[in-house]
Amino acid sequence: MAIQDYYEILQVSPDADSDTICAAYRRLRDQYDPEKLSGAAKELVELAQQRLAVIEEAHAALSDPQRRAQYDAQRRAASPVEEVLDYRPLPPAQHTERPRNFNPRPKLAQPLSTDQIAGPAVTVIAILAVVLVSIISALIMTGGGRTPIAAAPTATASMMDALETMIARAREFAEQNENDAQAWVDYANLLYDSVQIVREQAPESVLYQQRLPRWIEAAKAYERVLELDPENAVARGDLGASRCFYGAGSGDQTFVIEGLKDLEAAVAARPEDTRLLLNLGLCLSSVQPPRTEEAIEVWKRIITLAPTGSPIAVEAQRLIDQARK
Repeated sequence: MAIQDYYEILQVSPDADSDTICAAYRRLRDQYDPEKLSGAAKELVELAQQRLAVIEEAHAALSDPQRRAQYDAQRRAASPVEEVLDYRPLPPAQHTERPRNFNPRPKLAQPLSTDQIAGPAVTVIAILAVVLVSIISALIMTGGGRTPIAAAPTATASMMDALETMIARAREFAEQNENDAQAWVDYANLLYDSVQIVREQAPESVLYQQRLPRWIEAAKAYERVLELDPENAVARGDLGASRCFYGAGSGDQTFVIEGLKDLEAAVAARPEDTRLLLNLGLCLSSVQPPRTEEAIEVWKRIITLAPTGSPIAVEAQRLIDQARK
């Protein structure tokens, strides 16, 4: 269920302190004071009153520390990404009027930390449509403040086409910098995301079957990462997940078993990484016959490690409930 974004209503950052929130409230309260519209059309006065009521509601929630903490928890659970305004220049208008659906305040989506949802960008958590926006909006950075491989698409670009372009450029960049582990991580992550999104939204679709080989492409890229950085447990876990998901989708248990070994090694190195645990449970449930009870125990560990009500804890409980049916 969507909740109102009180921070956006007050036009402040979620990290704003109480003084900043109060100052923003006073400014907006004055701006929407219905008395300033004396003599204006009745509809305008009513709109100002409605807006002021929403501003008062937001201020009441955020000015009380206890209520704010409760609201923040609800907000995090409702949205797995933190949206921030994108201050990059807007695409040129080309001397024409902007279309009616043009968004003058575009947002970027930033992934949560790895103890909530993390991964190649995100693994098997809900709200994957938002994840796609996150992937495409982000710049492919390879660390060290270097120039991004590709800029985010303009407002008129197809999101899927933009993602495919980013994959091609990331592959080219990795091949040109073959000893750069992070470049291979970036490329592998984009491949992983491009097929994982389809797997989560339409696992029985023709499109997913067409994209199955991308799991193998991603696995090869992660293998290159491990050649350059053998201790990278996250890359090993993503290699395992890629193999396992390919095996589950193609019916080839050889890949599932190989992927399970990689995931078990990654979890041994990072036993509290909830995303790796989530994928380990999924791989255990993909083995034939499924190792359901072991998968359930792994997902139970996530619930003990992750914050109560966090998206990954909710997903783990959903998987447990589904496995027990």
